[in-house]
Amino acid sequence: MTQSDGSADLSRLQWLVYGVAFFSGSQFFIITLIMPLWALELGASPLLIGLIVSSRQILVVALSIHGGSLLDRFGPRRVIICLGLGGAALTILFPAMPFIWVTVVLQMLTGFVEVTNWIGTQALVGGILKGQPVYAGRMTAAARVGGLFGPVLAGLAWQYFGPFAAFSFLAAWVVCGPLAAMGLPDTRPKAGVVSANTDKMGVLPSLSDYTTTFRLLVLPAVALVIATTFMRQAGSGIQSSFYVVWLNEIGFTATTVGMLLSISNGAAAFSALWTGPLARRFTIHWLLISMTILSVAAVAITPMLGSLVALSIAIGLRGVGQGLNLPLMLSLASRAVGPHLQGRVVALRLTFNKFGGAIVPFLMGAIAEVAGLEWAFYIVGAVGIISLILLGLWVGLTSALKNEPAT
Repeated sequence: MTQSDGSADLSRLQWLVYGVAFFSGSQFFIITLIMPLWALELGASPLLIGLIVSSRQILVVALSIHGGSLLDRFGPRRVIICLGLGGAALTILFPAMPFIWVTVVLQMLTGFVEVTNWIGTQALVGGILKGQPVYAGRMTAAARVGGLFGPVLAGLAWQYFGPFAAFSFLAAWVVCGPLAAMGLPDTRPKAGVVSANTDKMGVLPSLSDYTTTFRLLVLPAVALVIATTFMRQAGSGIQSSFYVVWLNEIGFTATTVGMLLSISNGAAAFSALWTGPLARRFTIHWLLISMTILSVAAVAITPMLGSLVALSIAIGLRGVGQGLNLPLMLSLASRAVGPHLQGRVVALRLTFNKFGGAIVPFLMGAIAEVAGLEWAFYIVGAVGIISLILLGLWVGLTSALKNEPAT
């Protein structure tokens, strides 16, 4: 193969990965809009809204490491295609069965599908694109561009045609991820050699998968990424649950809220493209912590802001922080482990990410019941920011990290 052939092949693979990311990495932003609205449609109380949103993370927390192992064993392509098609079928059942308990069950199932496929997309960056910050940034930008369009279109579907149209739109969006993945190569170890019996055995959870994955926490870079991703949920948990509820209560329509979420994703897409240059100029872990603090603070101050302009600026700043902190985490984690552990290290990060995502909405709902929704924003945000500052102190005392140069 000539050098030009190799460059063309890499370019094609990049666009396929970015195509998968566009659809799989933006589903969270669409469900962030329509699920709180659906919970309100069902007449749920603040505590039940928190439960409905949090339930999306239950199977993720329990099984995402197993999902990462499946990705390493069978390759992202096969997993993304199979789970994506199943997830689309489940999504259309939400409006067809308008009961809170059904919503909780469907949230659990579709949440696992969404996150496993997002793990697979991130693993592609480490496996196919070698975990370089510039590619991680572009992949994040692709997902955020999807998040730029998805919420607005879902909001329009909800506002003018109702819940069934919004969920149908999301189901169609989910299907597009597997369609893009069909062009990816099979990246399984010794692809085509794995027997049918081994495939069947490999579908079941294995204790060794979990022990191997959790041992990665002894690596300082991985520990930093896991701690940051957990604390990052102080902001993401707010946005995925009561951000929409708050804006709905003060009179903003679903379309306007979708527009605000799109502003965040547009800013994130733009900032993610600067990951490579910034990682070469600044020490990567300090950049990661500072951008995560920004992303939490910008959404925690939402109740202080009454105008659309102020809300747009704040959510845009959150997008800048989110657009940078994700590819920085991906790059740090993927370069800390070998190619055969890419799915597991991403799954480990997502496990703690979604564990935080399960805790924060439920905690916010409980705080809102006692102290009011406004104070729930401030308390959760303050806890997240203080925790990140303490993490920075740990980084400064950790010899394996504090002397690390810019990449």
